[in-house]
Amino acid sequence: MVYMGSKDKLAKDIVPIIQNYIKKCDIHTYIELFVGGANVIDKIICDNRIGYDINDELISLLKYVQSDTNLSLAPKHCSFEHYKDVRENRKNKTDKYSKEYTALIGFCASYAGRYFDGGYGRDRTGKRDMYNERVKNLRLQAPLLKDIEFHCLDYKDIDVSKYNNCLFYLDPPYKDVKKYSVCNIDYDYFYDFCRKLSKNNIVLISEYYMPDDFKCIWQKERKVLLKSDRNCGEIFTEKLFTLNDII
Repeated sequence: MVYMGSKDKLAKDIVPIIQNYIKKCDIHTYIELFVGGANVIDKIICDNRIGYDINDELISLLKYVQSDTNLSLAPKHCSFEHYKDVRENRKNKTDKYSKEYTALIGFCASYAGRYFDGGYGRDRTGKRDMYNERVKNLRLQAPLLKDIEFHCLDYKDIDVSKYNNCLFYLDPPYKDVKKYSVCNIDYDYFYDFCRKLSKNNIVLISEYYMPDDFKCIWQKERKVLLKSDRNCGEIFTEKLFTLNDII
């Protein structure tokens, strides 16, 4: 699913690293605390897969897709006027549209997956139907979401003491870049959280920068296009960090 900060294009690099840890460390439970568009967890092979996210509309959509892989909820076309109507109803907190429908329109019809925050999704020529492209991709992803547990929960509410010998992959909103609409991170708290979680679990974190005690085990440059002018992109180096340097 198109999602701001999605690792879909990097999954081919990141997933093999995760799978190597799962195999070498005999991991039976894989957990993501910022599951987003589920573009990594849907490719992981593990006995138990659990995805958490603070966005309740997103989680409602992911659960809906599990139960209706054809996405019969999705309209055949999403005009700018309809997109605007759903966005305004969400802003005004009305019950005109369900959470899963709101999320469907918000993620499939917004520019660059910037959930009702980057404008209506369209290309320069206006010839591409970006909404339907994304709905089609979500339908293709749907079977891969089978058997994943999805829960709406803030990572700060996780009881670290309950987890042992699990693998956590964390892909938080990156520091000093465009923020997500429903998630602002206290990064010092987040770093300490990762340290505590790492004592009894494998923890892998996607970020551009982490404190010096975290080791970078993989990196790759990529162009990131987030601005709504559709033209300006910047080169960033994606990195994968851990405190559990055991492989």
